[in-house]
Amino acid sequence: MFTTCPSCRMNLAVTVADLRVGQGYVRCGRCERVFNALMSLADDVDPEDQSGLAAHGTASMPALDIPEEDVSRMPDEDSVVAQELLEPASPLDVDLDVMDSAETGTVETIVLEGDTYTQVEEHVDEAEMMKRLRDITGEPEPEPESESAAPATAPPLEFDADAAVGNAPRRHWGWAVGIAALLLLLAGQIVHYNRQALVAQPWLQKPLQWIYGVFGVQLEPAWNLAAYDLVQHGGEALALNSTTLVLRASVHNRAASAQPPPLIRVRLQDRFGNTLSTTAVPPADYLKVTPPQRLAADQRLDAELHLEDPNRQAASWELDACLPGSDGALHCANGP
Repeated sequence: MFTTCPSCRMNLAVTVADLRVGQGYVRCGRCERVFNALMSLADDVDPEDQSGLAAHGTASMPALDIPEEDVSRMPDEDSVVAQELLEPASPLDVDLDVMDSAETGTVETIVLEGDTYTQVEEHVDEAEMMKRLRDITGEPEPEPESESAAPATAPPLEFDADAAVGNAPRRHWGWAVGIAALLLLLAGQIVHYNRQALVAQPWLQKPLQWIYGVFGVQLEPAWNLAAYDLVQHGGEALALNSTTLVLRASVHNRAASAQPPPLIRVRLQDRFGNTLSTTAVPPADYLKVTPPQRLAADQRLDAELHLEDPNRQAASWELDACLPGSDGALHCANGP
């Protein structure tokens, strides 16, 4: 926004803050005159007329000092007003020099020193000035306060008995539920990440397999098939039934941890190396005693396998340690 100094006729930039400080009165940045900026306030001026100078708000209203000789020319009924004007001015420091002034209601005529023209300034009260500022800045008018509205009272402060006696503040139950849910989720992620190692524990195998079975997943531990040392100890046919072969072997768990007794896969071959049959014998069939749930580390078992050779063409055999995987297929140490 711009206003025009009535003394030096300079177009000066002015802000809303400056107008609020001086209640419409500003000080010229060129000649230091104090004047009512609202009388010549404009949103914009031509770039050619812009001076680059600014008007600054003043906290003091301009005083009107009337020479003594001019008071004698005033009407008698205004003598009281003139006497008040002749009294010492307020301590507020003002720089506006006025040579002649005569109050006429809400309008007073002011002749500025050194000027060759007379300017008529209108006294604008604070409410009118604020209305003009709102019109310029686009601010909405404040809503009038209702006379019947009861004065706002602050809400009563709640008395905290725990704080008064020094107890720890109570926590809302929602925090406890949220923390418990997060801890449960974290525990589930840890279990899922280590599921192959955890399901190898006897006391966790069935619960974990049941939980994963609910989601349609068959969970089996990642056993170390290469750690099974399977050694052949020969074989022979039974005397009374020459179609039955008896093979002897030993199973040694070389792993650092316990593993289940493996299935022994037997491939019977003829003298040309062709496979006659393939059979996976479970521990309950090749052990003379009840098989253990786990084969401890460095534990050895002796196995005896009974196989049928109806054509009596078996000349050799191959043994392999196998375990079922999570996919339901049989996985062996020497491959499929």
